[in-house]
Amino acid sequence: MALLRGAADERLTRTGLHRTRTFGILAEREGDWLQSLLRRCVTAGWVDFAGEQRPVVRLTQAGRAVMSGERPARIELPERRPVGAGRAGRGSARPTGDGAPAPRRDRSAGVDTRDLSTADRALWDALRAQRLAVARAAGVPPYVVAHDRTLDEIVRWKPRTPADLAQVYGMGPARIARYGEGLLAVVQRHVG
Repeated sequence: MALLRGAADERLTRTGLHRTRTFGILAEREGDWLQSLLRRCVTAGWVDFAGEQRPVVRLTQAGRAVMSGERPARIELPERRPVGAGRAGRGSARPTGDGAPAPRRDRSAGVDTRDLSTADRALWDALRAQRLAVARAAGVPPYVVAHDRTLDEIVRWKPRTPADLAQVYGMGPARIARYGEGLLAVVQRHVG
């Protein structure tokens, strides 16, 4: 993170990393934002950690393919908050650019589903039912199978293959291996 923020760090200077073109490329972003972005890149399978006592972030083979442009990348960037802004509670209204509060999200789903078509709402409900059935069978909470945001992106992007599914927020290789086939089957049944 010191590299991306352009922070003075003896290790970066010693290894010459302070001269790379990515040094300081995200200097205007806060540490929390960078942490959130890093978590999303780990979930996507693009980065991993190496080392025991002082882990170092490393690109995976999939990450190198994204960086070199051999593979498309789709990731939703974390929300950017002004410096010092507190976090809004779940379901709370956030101000919009004009000062008016943003619409509240559907509390039962955790995401705003009001703008979905009838067909997309049916897909959303089918994905939630699939998630619940799989979670109950495995004895795990539903979010272990897929977060609401993941289901929302599946509804909006309608992935057809495991590679498409890998571009969806929260769908890393392990989740795709365990739950991807079932989620894709639901999409196939609803989209055709």
